[in-house]
Amino acid sequence: MDAPRWDSPEPVGIPRLDEQHLQMHRLVTGLIRALEEDPGGAGAEDRFVELFHTTVEHFKTEEDYLEAHGYPDLVAHRFEHELLLDWFRDNLARRGGPSAPPLLQLAREYAEIIQRHQQTVDQAYVAWLK
Repeated sequence: MDAPRWDSPEPVGIPRLDEQHLQMHRLVTGLIRALEEDPGGAGAEDRFVELFHTTVEHFKTEEDYLEAHGYPDLVAHRFEHELLLDWFRDNLARRGGPSAPPLLQLAREYAEIIQRHQQTVDQAYVAWLK
């Protein structure tokens, strides 16, 4: 199966957040490509953990920005972030165990989740900021 079609994230018009979105995009698509070529590739687990830390940092930056600008739907936005981070934490905790899904499956799932988040939840604050 090919990597999800995700040419690049839609810009939100905030340079630091756009930069972080691109970084997350590059990390996950690079991980997917690497795992497609070598499913047991060295360093893949570390790259998945790096993706988690990058996502945590991005969510904090985004929430701080939205809070500073009085975004009225911040509580719901934070909740969406927590759902994704819970998904990530659960899957990180299962790594190496018998019930751990293949890392390629997780990377693809993450790509779909984060793309959907950026196209819907993030675009809601873009519309509000305008």
